[in-house]
Amino acid sequence: MNISVKYQEKVKHDLEPNEQIIDVFTGRTAPTNWVMKLLPEISWLTKENMPIVLVITNQRLLVYKQQINLDIQLAIGIHRFDITECKELTSVLNGAIQVTLKDNQSFKFVFKKERMPKILKELTN
Repeated sequence: MNISVKYQEKVKHDLEPNEQIIDVFTGRTAPTNWVMKLLPEISWLTKENMPIVLVITNQRLLVYKQQINLDIQLAIGIHRFDITECKELTSVLNGAIQVTLKDNQSFKFVFKKERMPKILKELTN
């Protein structure tokens, strides 16, 4: 089953008026700096290896926490106009995207390396 079809109804419920889904990706969270590695309890979004579903829309990035029972729960909705920087951080085995917001909050999401070009393309459009 396609991931976007599986969660389609849940995601549609969370959309704002005139918001359209562009693409859906599964990945995981990662700490953005050494402080977050030492203090992972600061936020669920800054812990390492927490499963997520990233929904890219024409207005926002929706980050869903993926539960053990495979249900999803909206963790954060980031408006695209709040993003000041979106950079690729790749390693040998996987790729990552670090999103920095106007208020200097930063989130890092890890994906399969082969998905990175498509994710970056969608985020920079």
